[in-house]
Amino acid sequence: MKKLLIITGELSAFNYAREIVNELKNDIKLYGVLLENLEGVKNIYDAKHLTAFGLFEAISKLPEIRKGLKTIKNFLKKEKPDAVLLIDFPGFNIKVAEAAKKEGVKVFYFISPKFWAWNYKRGEKIAKLVDKMFVIFPFEVKLYREFGLEAIYVGNPLIDMVKPDTPKDVFFKKYNLTKKPILLMPGSRESEIKYLLKTILETAVRIKKLNPEEDFILPVAESLNFEVISRRIRKIAPFIKIIKGNEAYNAIFYSKAGIITSGTASLEAAIALLPHVIIYKLHPLTFTIAKRLVKTKYVSLPNIIAGEEIVPELIQKDATPPKIEEALMEIERNKERIRKDLSEKVKGKLKGNAIKTLCKEIRVSL
Repeated sequence: MKKLLIITGELSAFNYAREIVNELKNDIKLYGVLLENLEGVKNIYDAKHLTAFGLFEAISKLPEIRKGLKTIKNFLKKEKPDAVLLIDFPGFNIKVAEAAKKEGVKVFYFISPKFWAWNYKRGEKIAKLVDKMFVIFPFEVKLYREFGLEAIYVGNPLIDMVKPDTPKDVFFKKYNLTKKPILLMPGSRESEIKYLLKTILETAVRIKKLNPEEDFILPVAESLNFEVISRRIRKIAPFIKIIKGNEAYNAIFYSKAGIITSGTASLEAAIALLPHVIIYKLHPLTFTIAKRLVKTKYVSLPNIIAGEEIVPELIQKDATPPKIEEALMEIERNKERIRKDLSEKVKGKLKGNAIKTLCKEIRVSL
């Protein structure tokens, strides 16, 4: 039986891994570096020890990151899997690719490192390390082929994954909602919570004072401690409906607008055609460095895919409660146009069935 090592970092990548495992576990021996154990996979290291948000935040985790990399290198030498499947998480996974190449192990990559946004020349290095790149945005195929790397557009997994699993009336009753709430999504990493949660909560408080009838809902990501985050929310904004992360898609579909941290969640909201404000904050030194490196005009995936600002972006010092509130009011005035643009210029550019297509390609390539 062929052997495959799957490596993830962030929650979004783990969610993709969960689907991939379900497709492959019956005919391929699977190992993983995952956020939690999955049936059919032997987890060799806990991915929770590897994740950080920003350059300076990552420094505190260096010992655990080094330990994780050493564990993976030892596994590659001892077990000699037929391939590694790297999912997103480029800062760490590029190092894994280097280690795998040295051991003669095939390297597959799903969710491409966004070299086109940060450092175009990095694409050349990636091309030398990766045997097959499976991309989720069609424009990436041409970019990688310029470096001689076989890139295959398999579709975008979120097209199939982003859908409600509970009827609207049942969801509303469960959380005592009488009308569509404003969705609050502060991120899935501790460091995002550190920089963004308070700002989001203070914005909700401002809006609630102006309109006491407004409802708010906040899904706590599965990668976070639900009780700890809930206590922090209740101290500032006790009126917010706090829900588990596994109900996030219900909340996205049944809300009227959102305040969302830049990342996968913004694309999920775009697929659900939810008008929203993008916010983003980093450690000041990290932001200074990032500002010099970033090559794209926009930070959010919906705007990058569209090639124009479909949803407003409030970055760093602009991500303040007054400005976020103002942006939400503007969204309310233009919600129909925004929904139309999200449908045609973002969702309309992506295709589904990505996980099944990816797994088919992996079987052929092993």
